[in-house]
Amino acid sequence: APDRSLPARAKTHNYLNGILARVELRVTGADEALMLDADGYVTEGATSNLFFVDDDALCTPSLDGPVLPGITRRVVLDFARQEGIPIRERRFTPDDVRDANEAFLTNSTWELRPVETVDGIEVGDGPVTKLLSRLYDDYVERRHYGGGGGGGDGDSVGDDEN
Repeated sequence: APDRSLPARAKTHNYLNGILARVELRVTGADEALMLDADGYVTEGATSNLFFVDDDALCTPSLDGPVLPGITRRVVLDFARQEGIPIRERRFTPDDVRDANEAFLTNSTWELRPVETVDGIEVGDGPVTKLLSRLYDDYVERRHYGGGGGGGDGDSVGDDEN
C-alpha cells in the first residue's frame, strides 16, 4: 500500500494509512502489510518496522524515507552493531524482502516477530533473528523486570528512549 497521505515520522496518532492497509489484509489472510513509498520501495509494516537478512547482513529501510524511527528498531540496531552484524540501511524493493534469508518485524508490543511468508514465499526466521530476539528478550527482562542480573539501570543499549 503506497504511503501517500501522511509523513511517517509524524506520530500524530492518525493511523489511517495502516488501517487501510490492514483492511486489505482481510482479503489476503496475511497478518501484516508491508508499506511502500510513492516510488514502490518498502518502508515499513502497517504497524511495525521491517528487518530482513541478506548475505548475513541485517537490512532495514533507512530513515531517509517515510519510516517511523521506532524505539524497538533502534534497540535492535544497537544490538546488531554490538554483535558485529553488518547493517544495511537504504531503500529496498519488495523483491529484496521476498528473496531474504530471514525476516522479522518490530514494534513495542510484538517486540521481534518473525515473518513466515512474503506474498506466499517462505522467508521465516534464522540465526540472526533468533540471536537478536534473545538479546532483546534479555534486555526487556533486565530493564523492566530486574531479571538477568542487569537490574534495569546502566543498560548500554537503547537507554535514551526519546
